[in-house]
Amino acid sequence: MSTRRPRLAVVLAVALTASTATAATPAHAQPPPLVTDPTSLVNHFIGTGSGGEHVGSVNTFPGAVAPFGMLSWSPETTSRPAGGGYDHRDQASLGLSVTHLSGVGCPVQGDLPILPTVGAVTGSPAGATLPFSHADEKASPGLFETKLGDAGTGGAITARVAATTRTGVGRFTFPATEQANLLFKAGSSQVANTAAQVRVTGPDQLAGTIAGGRFCEQPNTSAVHFAAVFDRPFAATGTWHDDVLTPGGTAVDHPRGGAWVTFDTRRQRQVGVKVAISYVSPANALANLRAEAPGWDVDGVAGQTRAAWHRLLSKIQVGGGTRDRQTQFYTALYHSLLHPNVFSDVNGQYTGFDNRVHTSDRVRYANFSGWDTYRTLVQLQAVLAPAETSAMMQSLVDMAAEGGWLPKWPVANGYTGVMNGDAAAGLLSSAHAFGARDFDTRAALAALVKGATRVPTPAELGQGWYEQRPGLAEYLRDGYVHNTRATDISHVPNGASATLEYAMADFGISRFAGALGDQATARAFLVRSQNWTTLVNRGSGFLQPRDATGAFPAGNPVTTGMGVFGQSGFQEGNAAQYLWLVPHNARGLLDAVGGDARAISRLDRFFTRDNAGPNNPFYWAGNEVNMHVPYLYNYAGAPWRTQEVVRRTLDTRYANTPDGEPGNDDLGALSSWYVWSAMGLYPATPGTDVLTVTTPLFPRVQVNLPGHRTTITSTGSGAYLRGLSVDGTATQRTWLPGSALLGDGPGGRASTSLAFGLTGQPDRTWGTGADARPPSFPAGAPRFPPGVTPVELTTSPARPTVAVGSPSTAALSFAVGAGAEPATPVSASTVSWRATPPAGVTVTPAEGTARVVDGVATAQVSLQAAEGVVQGFTTIPVVLTSEVALSPVSVPVAVVGSGASARVCGVLGATNQARGITHIESGGDGVTTPVTVGGREARRMVERVPGGLHMYFSVDERIAADGRFPTAFTVDYFDEGAHSWSLQYDSRDGSAYQHAGSVTNTGTNTWQTATITVPDAALAHRQNERADFRLASGSPVVVHRVAAVVDGPGVLPMDLCG
Repeated sequence: MSTRRPRLAVVLAVALTASTATAATPAHAQPPPLVTDPTSLVNHFIGTGSGGEHVGSVNTFPGAVAPFGMLSWSPETTSRPAGGGYDHRDQASLGLSVTHLSGVGCPVQGDLPILPTVGAVTGSPAGATLPFSHADEKASPGLFETKLGDAGTGGAITARVAATTRTGVGRFTFPATEQANLLFKAGSSQVANTAAQVRVTGPDQLAGTIAGGRFCEQPNTSAVHFAAVFDRPFAATGTWHDDVLTPGGTAVDHPRGGAWVTFDTRRQRQVGVKVAISYVSPANALANLRAEAPGWDVDGVAGQTRAAWHRLLSKIQVGGGTRDRQTQFYTALYHSLLHPNVFSDVNGQYTGFDNRVHTSDRVRYANFSGWDTYRTLVQLQAVLAPAETSAMMQSLVDMAAEGGWLPKWPVANGYTGVMNGDAAAGLLSSAHAFGARDFDTRAALAALVKGATRVPTPAELGQGWYEQRPGLAEYLRDGYVHNTRATDISHVPNGASATLEYAMADFGISRFAGALGDQATARAFLVRSQNWTTLVNRGSGFLQPRDATGAFPAGNPVTTGMGVFGQSGFQEGNAAQYLWLVPHNARGLLDAVGGDARAISRLDRFFTRDNAGPNNPFYWAGNEVNMHVPYLYNYAGAPWRTQEVVRRTLDTRYANTPDGEPGNDDLGALSSWYVWSAMGLYPATPGTDVLTVTTPLFPRVQVNLPGHRTTITSTGSGAYLRGLSVDGTATQRTWLPGSALLGDGPGGRASTSLAFGLTGQPDRTWGTGADARPPSFPAGAPRFPPGVTPVELTTSPARPTVAVGSPSTAALSFAVGAGAEPATPVSASTVSWRATPPAGVTVTPAEGTARVVDGVATAQVSLQAAEGVVQGFTTIPVVLTSEVALSPVSVPVAVVGSGASARVCGVLGATNQARGITHIESGGDGVTTPVTVGGREARRMVERVPGGLHMYFSVDERIAADGRFPTAFTVDYFDEGAHSWSLQYDSRDGSAYQHAGSVTNTGTNTWQTATITVPDAALAHRQNERADFRLASGSPVVVHRVAAVVDGPGVLPMDLCG
């Protein structure tokens, strides 16, 4: 994620400006007309830029796709952002690929880029690109057009493509030439392919299979099959793998292979092509093509797909507001209806989680971004598309039947285990609550209960490795997940966030079971849903992780354990952000933090910055765990604050521009937040149909459902609410039941009217009463564990060291109550401490008592290391006692050697070993894959973007950082092929990518070692993802181990390689 933009501070004390006000309808005025063609308001390029400094690319895509379509025909640009494949800042394209996931955070799909070219096919076709201009791009629902090549010289090629559910129909207009080519880059998916096959199956047909997987570096695998038919015979064909070209070739089977077909366009410049995909077989892909696209009319197909989009988007009509706001709304709605994707073929076949081919009379869906979408997206889809959403829920149930467990973030027919929690509970219960109920609910409940109560044996793991609820055994026993390991691709141990997610999932199961009449299960899981209370530390005022002994972490609760991307205990976030993740019992949470007034004060401080990223204790508008937090003011009796924060977020973090979203859209998660909030409604509690309210963005909104219509109107002007009437009856409540949108069922109301009164100033009376607040769902009085007051340790020197036979001293300072909420003086006059160092390390004195002065107690100690102690980093636990319970602390100590040099290394393989050097898997040009070759585990470079063959590494900054260090690098590499590669390092005297030396492979197929010495390594983390050096190559390099000997002032002298 290399793109950055300045953060925007948000100060809630400032009243909303006129630019944020709703252009509402004055009383007795003619209401504004409703939008009649929402497809004309979709801007396909919103989200194709950056979401801000903490996320990078939003990762949407602009190409042609049908609602929930299996195939999406859209360009891959050279930087190739994850999932979407298109970056608005790029100026060249790799081709138009046929699969995409919108807004994801890890590379995925981007299968089969198809690139038109002119002239002889030479070089490395997989890396071929053509320039394009945004001025030549046209996009509308179901259609995409661009020009590729140099339009100024007359050599540009126009690509105009349309999509049905499983098929693309395209027309490529070439210059008059004998060599008009289409390159089919089968081995060029976003993640390294494990297989790629292309065959010429007729004079005008191709077919093939592309295999891959490893979403977010997980073990999932899948295969997509394709068939392509052209409107005329080929003039010539050819194949390639790597840089080996075979003109005239008709078949290739190689993970980095592809094929081209050539046409003579001197008389007929247009070439028609139809391409379809299947996840069963090439034959099924061809059957999909013939069923869905019998003709060649690109515009006719586009018109049919646009009509399908029109029917779906028209279920919500807005009236009034600016054109930009209307465009943002319908683009967000469009993005909310792209996924999950149809996965079964026209004949009903699909490949299941058991890797067998199944046949069903219902559509099978795939690609559920569960952790992201159970909060807002599935509710919206259930309202607007109940039949499709019911089929999606049945797909989840069938996945559990085939693979043994409900998935978290399934891609194609594979588990991925991406993101903590048990998202299927929120998806199934929320879909059911909002009216999508045509699925096997009993089987769904059984699968949910199994995943929540049964700890799998190794033999029972899904697809041999997947665990639905990691840490379930301790959660069942202790009520929380121990914060002892990182799971579900978390960058840090994530016990607290997993616990909170499991508690929310348990609540979803409770509601779902109750709706099905199983009251015993409902009650049991309602009790379990209060497990959030096991994390409440009354001494710190935060929800905090706990270890296997039950202890809370030492240190300032908002900073301790902070990693590169999140704080220990919390996946993609920190204690300040996860504090609020109890939507099912917001009342209980607000009471736990001290009541309404104190909660409002903390929320106000929380919202003084927005989109703050995972390491800052403020609101992160671009991440799902904070999406509901602006609405918590409604629960605390301050609804005008909800109205302020929501409106400001809508106005400042979303825009009609490529950068117009605050983070990864995550298959419609952020877009659906925008849709709900713009309507003035929000699904506050997953598993229920509770809708809490805010100021609508438009004067008029109409939701058109079969048998029921909801009309939302706003009168007056301003961004604040002064009242709400439901069907003409005034209400103080800041929430509505789902029936306000869905109706009461057969024989019920045909319509509902919601009338909001607006004002330009905060109304501090409406909606503030105790009976006005949205419901919470407790299970009796909460019980909290004994609290401990946090203590923050600082040392002098900041990083104590000790060498064998050479004692050292350190001053220890204990800040009592650091970071606690509320920030009040702690009643501790003295602190007693006792150190328990590891074997071979001695602390003198080992215990003592110190007075607390201005909240800080200090102690002076001497450190010694015995002969034989292994060099490296360790900690000395220190137990603290006082008048109040205090958290223990640990003193970091480095056991060093003699001299002024350090030896560090990193061993690569399926699981890397960082011994002072860490390999950084940098998305884009730093992708690698594990391999075993020559008897050793290693990693091989993977080209995901043109010229992107690199391995990035960083040196532990505790060893040496930001200086001028003579360094000798050694690389153990497998000598295959005949090509050169180089080491580039962060040079103090040169650039961050200074060339240090080259190595030439000679094809001995043996392990070799290369040594490259540099005089001035800066080790300042200035390369991609804060790397210090990288290996760069034009062909893949296989590496088992990298090492470095670092010299110079400031280096910790230690040998970590052994």
